[in-house]
Amino acid sequence: MKKLAFLFSLLLTVSLLQAQSLTLAHLFSDHMVLQQQSSAPVWGWGTPGKTVTVQGSWGAEARTKVADDGSWRVSLPTAAVGAPHTLTISCGKEKLTVSDVALGEVWICSGQSNMEMPMRGFGFQQVDGFRDHLLEAGAYADRIRVLNIKSDTTHMAQSDIEAVWKPADMETCAETSAVAYLFAKRLTASLGVPVGIIVNAWGGSRIEPWMTMETVENAGISDAELAEIKALHETAGLWPNGVATVWNGRVAPIVGYTAKGFLWYQGCSNISQSCYDLLQTAMVKQWRDAWGVGEGMPFIFALLAPYDHSKADGRWRPAFVRTQMHAAELTPNSYAVSLETLGDEVTIHPPRKQEVADMMALRTLSSAYGVNVGMTVDYPEPKSIEYLEDGRVKILFTNVWSNLQSISARKITGFELAGEDRNFHLAEAEVDWDGQTVYVHCADVPHPVAVRYSFRNWMGADLQTSYGIPVPPFRSDDWPL
Repeated sequence: MKKLAFLFSLLLTVSLLQAQSLTLAHLFSDHMVLQQQSSAPVWGWGTPGKTVTVQGSWGAEARTKVADDGSWRVSLPTAAVGAPHTLTISCGKEKLTVSDVALGEVWICSGQSNMEMPMRGFGFQQVDGFRDHLLEAGAYADRIRVLNIKSDTTHMAQSDIEAVWKPADMETCAETSAVAYLFAKRLTASLGVPVGIIVNAWGGSRIEPWMTMETVENAGISDAELAEIKALHETAGLWPNGVATVWNGRVAPIVGYTAKGFLWYQGCSNISQSCYDLLQTAMVKQWRDAWGVGEGMPFIFALLAPYDHSKADGRWRPAFVRTQMHAAELTPNSYAVSLETLGDEVTIHPPRKQEVADMMALRTLSSAYGVNVGMTVDYPEPKSIEYLEDGRVKILFTNVWSNLQSISARKITGFELAGEDRNFHLAEAEVDWDGQTVYVHCADVPHPVAVRYSFRNWMGADLQTSYGIPVPPFRSDDWPL
């Protein structure tokens, strides 16, 4: 009798363990945005073997059985843009309803502190124009929705995050990434659709925590570089320098949520790393593979803006920017935006976040949506460099659909020349009347053999197109820095 009672108790316990209430991942909450005209995965948990039905009020339905581990996932077709919609999930007598669902465009916005910096700013560091955006936020409640991820880092991949979607209002605007929010404002105004932003940024994080160790090991970096990363990982703990810690806690739980693409603003914590281009390329591939989209999701990222980094004359920031630019060349459907005229000498978090968002929005509209934005969004680069007999250097630029100019006049700040002695001197420069050629000269360098532009951490460089696309750093030499 005791044996039968024990077996009955055991069976009851197993049954109770297998039974699980119907639940949704936190991503699927009221006010969410689903990517329009896509096949959007929806997932959650329930009792193994039971059938789950997911219905969208726009006329879509999908069903599946709960797997042995208690998880379920369906792919739900979405219609063209619209709101408000309802998502209904049912399993037997259990029923869940998600209200105020919008169909529109979704972007995943990640990086470190310059992406994380909220509209309210950081201590002693403001975002230009933040009051205007706060006061206007209520007008965007039906057009901008935000999911702010604040989950911790972990050593084990997580299946869910504790975050819910919120419509734009003053409080949400104040606490949301300024770059991401202002990007969403530009996108919804230009496309006329609701925009959802998943803000997933961590100040101070290196790039390695955003990918797995396997991805780092297969990135093509040298043995010495890999050993250095692993040594840092061993001492980092859960601080976002350890490999995969942010991936586990913040990226893995959202993998598969259908989005149009990724925004990325990161790099300060890796600024001296020459293999960053390979790491970023590997990370993008891992993300796209995880989402199952191949090269389909655009990856749009910011080049580091000028800042003194404790030594204005240092050369490591522009050298790193060139490494970032190489990452764009290595990665299909990946686009860098130059912020070379948008930095600040005394703060690593420059306040001009509207201009950063504008650069990203222009590139996104042009490259991700095929919108004719009426201008070239590629940054200018030298096409040819010629050393003239009179001591001047003639530089012809590409991607100048309008004209080159400095911010305030035709004279330009940011050029240097060097002779055979390899000592660089600040030089004078001006744009020729053709708008595509710059002439550089320096009385201290009568016979130049090398030219550099904006190749210091900070020097107030100001060359851009007349449409405000900054020229990124470049140099003609390959001398050691």
